[in-house]
Amino acid sequence: MTMIRDDVFVEEIRSVKKTAFGVAYLILKNTFDCEDAMSAAIVKAYEHRDKLYKRDSFRTWFLRILRNEAYTILRSRRKVFETDEIPESPQMFPDVAQSLDLRAALMRLREDQRNALFLKQEGYSLEEIAAVLKVPAGTVKSRISRAKDALRKILEENDYE
Repeated sequence: MTMIRDDVFVEEIRSVKKTAFGVAYLILKNTFDCEDAMSAAIVKAYEHRDKLYKRDSFRTWFLRILRNEAYTILRSRRKVFETDEIPESPQMFPDVAQSLDLRAALMRLREDQRNALFLKQEGYSLEEIAAVLKVPAGTVKSRISRAKDALRKILEENDYE
């Protein structure tokens, strides 16, 4: 097994950066915390790049690391605020939704549905999403379906269409 070269590592990070930031934002809902999660994930991935067996798996592998870092930040922030309610950030929402109404509707979805729908929209296959979220592909498929149904219902009841 050979370690991924530095130039290849940088290239792969650049290719997954937009999606990775979106994944972190869906969990953390705060641009500054997303930047912290991204930095920590990049450092951790670089330090453990010898554990990556196939370059084709880089995106999934990195998103899993990022997701874990985002949840670590979320847990530590909850301890600081001593609440499960995380305040909405007025920061830019990265290309997940074009309108504020759609963004608000997306944020009303359950987190597991929102994450699956976002990754699907970013072009990930069911198998890749399943690997990132650590659930079976069938679960991903039903989360996406339920997310679409819930989103449709939210938009209809609020006349956002």
